[in-house]
Amino acid sequence: MTLRHTLLALPLVLLAACGPAKKDETATPVAPAGAKPPVTVAIVPYAGGPLKVTKDGVGPISAATAFDLATFKALFPKAKVEQAFLHFSQGPAQPIINIEQDDVPLAEIGKTDEGEIAYVRVAAGDARGPQDEKLLAKWADLGFTVDQCRAGEGREINAVVCVRPEAPTVSYVFGVPGWTQGGVPPEATLKGKAQLNELIWRPAEGANVGSA
Repeated sequence: MTLRHTLLALPLVLLAACGPAKKDETATPVAPAGAKPPVTVAIVPYAGGPLKVTKDGVGPISAATAFDLATFKALFPKAKVEQAFLHFSQGPAQPIINIEQDDVPLAEIGKTDEGEIAYVRVAAGDARGPQDEKLLAKWADLGFTVDQCRAGEGREINAVVCVRPEAPTVSYVFGVPGWTQGGVPPEATLKGKAQLNELIWRPAEGANVGSA
């Protein structure tokens, strides 16, 4: 090959060397500029003390909690967690999960037809409502108005169920001793007799996460 041919071939060799590089399959993908990293929410299991009922859930229970024993045993590691069936009215028995700790019933958890959490009912122990309300508190002390309450039905028959606008997923169930007439008692009767017997939380949406 002449010197002239050698000089002409050199650029072609250089272009071949600078061609497309083989893709590195082990390279770490780079997130697009401005992309936010995934948010991880830490769930703290219940160990003891006040059990908080808020619009978002009950203690470590939320709308994303699966309805199964393994999940609730992980969320309440010191409690006795048992499957049971609720017999009420003429319908079929409904599956529930009961949680008890230190001989105190903490919660009853119901199940929807889709297998998700239907409700969490708290009727004993040191439960606290969204505004730190305690069980057995008087209706007169909790700041409700009569138009925030309705007559109870089903399991809450002869009780009064009240809901705060800022926490629509939480029902306050008041017992009114001696009231059997149906409907909501007069305000004077509520102020004189009604006391908070239960807090019931119902998720705004069904559970969508598997068991932990």
